[in-house]
Amino acid sequence: MNPFNNQYRGSDIKAYYRNFYQQNKPLVYLMAASLAMLIIGKANFLDILFYVYLVYFGGYIIKQYLGNQKVISLFLVSGFSGFALLAILFPQLAISVVGVEIFAASAALGLLAAAATYVPNMEVILVLVGKVKIKWIAIALIGIDLLHLLHGLTIEVAHLGGIAYGAASMYLLRRGNFHFDNPLKGTFKKRGPYYKKTKTSKKKQQKTRTESDEAYHQRKNNEQAEIDAILDKVKNKGYSSLSKEEKQKLFEKSNRG
Repeated sequence: MNPFNNQYRGSDIKAYYRNFYQQNKPLVYLMAASLAMLIIGKANFLDILFYVYLVYFGGYIIKQYLGNQKVISLFLVSGFSGFALLAILFPQLAISVVGVEIFAASAALGLLAAAATYVPNMEVILVLVGKVKIKWIAIALIGIDLLHLLHGLTIEVAHLGGIAYGAASMYLLRRGNFHFDNPLKGTFKKRGPYYKKTKTSKKKQQKTRTESDEAYHQRKNNEQAEIDAILDKVKNKGYSSLSKEEKQKLFEKSNRG
């Protein structure tokens, strides 16, 4: 079954889109949500087209094989997975508009990775290329998306959260080891503490400081003012507007907490 090779041949284009909407309402809503989140996240025009199309491409394939509920679950959990990874690596950016963009991008890439994992040998006809297996398309597109990492650790690393969840969930589903009907079940149940707080000696907690208290506080205030300025720039112009030095300072600040 190849849903992309059964093209509509009627002359009434409006009827075609009306029919597509009626049959794929959840997917259309997810595409619209992705569009809105990417615009809010100040993504550039090409990124918006890229990720919204991936939602359609991957989501349509998953819908054909597993149904609309699986598409919605994959979209949400892949998005949250990418957002969670962003919150771990860049906590200060997670609460900005960048977090919204990362959620949408991770969700789109998660759907693509899921489709390529579930039906890796399904063939799609590409213009000027011909028949291509979906696994090669996924590898190429995900590879292009992650090229940013060649220039150092950037926020695009958070996309790996969505990609990993999409691929892993479909791999386990095919092996029969993954109950995919309700992946959020039990997420909000009350759990016991994950660790027991251990006491540390005051001697280990104390750090020697050669500068005076006044100089120390002045330096910290200057550093925080610089970080605040960078965060304001991200909020107003997006993460891509930052220079390499600003991205490095933000990353170092996130690691120090």
